[in-house]
Amino acid sequence: MKIRMLLFVCCAVMVTTLIAAKSPQTAVAQDTDKSKPSVVMRQGFAEVSEWVTKSADMVPEDKYNYKPVDSVRTYGQLIAHIADSYNYFCAHGGGNKVQWSDAIEKGKTDKATLIPKLKEAVDKCNAVYATDNGAIAPLMNNIAHTSLHYGNVITYLRMMGMKPPSS
Repeated sequence: MKIRMLLFVCCAVMVTTLIAAKSPQTAVAQDTDKSKPSVVMRQGFAEVSEWVTKSADMVPEDKYNYKPVDSVRTYGQLIAHIADSYNYFCAHGGGNKVQWSDAIEKGKTDKATLIPKLKEAVDKCNAVYATDNGAIAPLMNNIAHTSLHYGNVITYLRMMGMKPPSS
């Protein structure tokens, strides 16, 4: 529980810092809507989910089975895990208490199967982030979890000789 809270706080600080750094205005001069937690979270999720989606799109089908060592997920399983996590965290953010499911990760993890499932999960999350009444903790946990695994995605891409979309 302490680790989750630390991730939550670190992610909140990171997202707020990124948003403030991109703005030419100071935090004090910003429009109040831009500093609302829901707006900051929406922007943070939009950024990291776009990187994940672009990464999933750019990797060729034959590389979805790639994994650097036997003890880690394949690239396809990693993308599927992120989609599963979107379904979990955003359901909770929208007030639906669902159990964790790794159905996508345990299913077919080829590119043709995963891209539509990832995009569907992103769309569901975007709908929750678009409201101002979502539960903050699961939505922040979603951004932190996605950011953590986007770090894995970056490593896989670099090992496959590709440039991550965030670079």
